[in-house]
Amino acid sequence: MRRRLVVLSLATTVLIVISLIVPLGLLVRRQAEDRARVATERQAQSAAALVALAVTFETSPQSVESAAETLNPGVIVVLADGTVFGESRLGQGSLVEVALAEQATITAVVENGWEVAIPIIGAEGIAVVDAFATDAELTDGVTEAWVLLAFLGLLLVGLAIWVADSLGQRFVRPIRDLASAAHLMSEGDLDTRVEVDSTRSVPAEIMEVSVAFNTLAVRLDQLLMEEREAAADLSHRLRTPLTSLRLQAEKIDDAADRKDTLLQVDRLEAAIDRLIEISRSRKAEAPEPCKLDVVVADRASFWRVLADEQEREFDLRLGAGVSELGVSAEDLGMVIDTLVGNVFAHTPPGTRFSITTGESENRPWITVSDHGPGFADRSMIDRGVSGRGSTGLGLDIVRRTAEITGGHLEMNDRPDGGAVVRVWFG
Repeated sequence: MRRRLVVLSLATTVLIVISLIVPLGLLVRRQAEDRARVATERQAQSAAALVALAVTFETSPQSVESAAETLNPGVIVVLADGTVFGESRLGQGSLVEVALAEQATITAVVENGWEVAIPIIGAEGIAVVDAFATDAELTDGVTEAWVLLAFLGLLLVGLAIWVADSLGQRFVRPIRDLASAAHLMSEGDLDTRVEVDSTRSVPAEIMEVSVAFNTLAVRLDQLLMEEREAAADLSHRLRTPLTSLRLQAEKIDDAADRKDTLLQVDRLEAAIDRLIEISRSRKAEAPEPCKLDVVVADRASFWRVLADEQEREFDLRLGAGVSELGVSAEDLGMVIDTLVGNVFAHTPPGTRFSITTGESENRPWITVSDHGPGFADRSMIDRGVSGRGSTGLGLDIVRRTAEITGGHLEMNDRPDGGAVVRVWFG
């Protein structure tokens, strides 16, 4: 914006300066020419008066020569017989014959200057007084005047640019402050505010936008705080049924089943604690990286028990090696549980499925595929869209988790039937 204001001011000022200086320059040149011509005509008329006296009262050429001795440079006297008195200039004398023939004063622009010829009728014939102004005399002082006008024009242009830049900086500074505050807010800093100073020469519209931004920031902070409190309260309410679930799990007779059930209760309790912590925290902490194969192997051991109960063939292939992801082990476990849980929820018992990890072009990935009916609608990836009465949040959470690391989610159908979901991590 600041640059555009400067460019606009520059273009406008240049047009104004050109429209003023060019006519002024032409006027100066015209005045210089008129001044030189008037001076030349006066010299010719003065010389003509002296020569007229000489040729009237004295008929000898010596009397004309005596009068011509006082002539200025560029003024000559030409007698009827062709005798020339005075110092002529280059190109002078071209109008003498015309003045002799017409017996009238002749003025014209000739080569190398401007010339005036005045005939004088005497007793012995006609004499012509010829005055000549060179091109240098016609343009005397024009170059200096043009240089001065050009300097004034540049000075005006520079002054206009300085004024436009100062005004642009005054306008742009609060806009930059507003943009900086918006970027800080987009990064999660809800405490940022735009300074509103009515003492500065800031446009009223910009001040109004700044006030509206601060109001919006306060309102967003309030809404997020209310949402965090609601999520924390809801999570805390889950502790009561979770405690009951733990008490019921401790009554299971089979030691192995009791251990597995209590382990899942512990995981659920840890997830609730983490949710409360996140809800209470204003700023999210950077997640601790985890290894893809390690987390996949851990969650696969849990799902293998359920797969055996439903007589599902389960194939696990780990190929990501030591690749680390920029998400926590809990978030990655949620991704795996969501994808595998969809297989159990949307395919009949006995359906074979597999989990595969790998790395391509330094980007780790995980694929969960099955031999079920496949995807009926690609819109299931949208938030809130479900194929079988669920909340419809699972695949959207998986997609957002992948995008946090710079990855993406792919959904395809197998050629021989079934669904293939691959999650790429950045």
